[in-house]
Amino acid sequence: MKHLTAICTGTPDGYRIRVLAEDHDDLVDLVFDWDSFRPASAGHRLIEHGYMIRPDARTQDAVNGWREVPGQSGTWSAPVMSTIGGDPVTPPMVSERLVEAVTHWTEGRHDEAQEILADLARNGTPSLMYGVATGLAVMAKAALAKMQGLDADTAYWIILTSDGSRPEDIVPQPHLFAARFITAFANGDTATTLALYGAAFTAPDPELFSHCLEMLLAATGEAVRAATPGADR
Repeated sequence: MKHLTAICTGTPDGYRIRVLAEDHDDLVDLVFDWDSFRPASAGHRLIEHGYMIRPDARTQDAVNGWREVPGQSGTWSAPVMSTIGGDPVTPPMVSERLVEAVTHWTEGRHDEAQEILADLARNGTPSLMYGVATGLAVMAKAALAKMQGLDADTAYWIILTSDGSRPEDIVPQPHLFAARFITAFANGDTATTLALYGAAFTAPDPELFSHCLEMLLAATGEAVRAATPGADR
């Protein structure tokens, strides 16, 4: 794994985020008009540009993985890793485990399904877990298209509520994450899926990320169950 470092430095006009390679070349150079350091937002902006703070950086002495650089007031650093390597791909072995998890869910064995997801998360890198999320979304998209009798490659998906309310006003965060992630993935909106994933991954609540993935699994399992002829509904 390449050793990459993100640096966020205060400037007269805001903050500057750079991703440095081992030879100190700039891989990313971004400027924002923030009036203070925003660790969560900084992590999100990295995600949007193909980098993610390493999970082992999220310790008690760090702020969302960022640490203040000693002797450099207003400067923060974090070890990062690239999430770019062509289109995100779910490894074949992971795909098999996800199919197994969704099968467990559709047959009512929810604990077994969640244990597979937890097992993947225990040793999974941020890139691999993004592949887990997109792997689930692949199955959800196919199931939804089948239920609606639509062409999955040409349909455009939106989120609606029964009473016309804004989803973010009435839907719990993990449920909203699952709905938005599946919708964005189905619409081919990679920028949004990365932003959603990054927001969950870098959230101040350390349990939100796992809850979001659990709900994504549940939503996918329910979609597949509903699309399966003869399933107990």
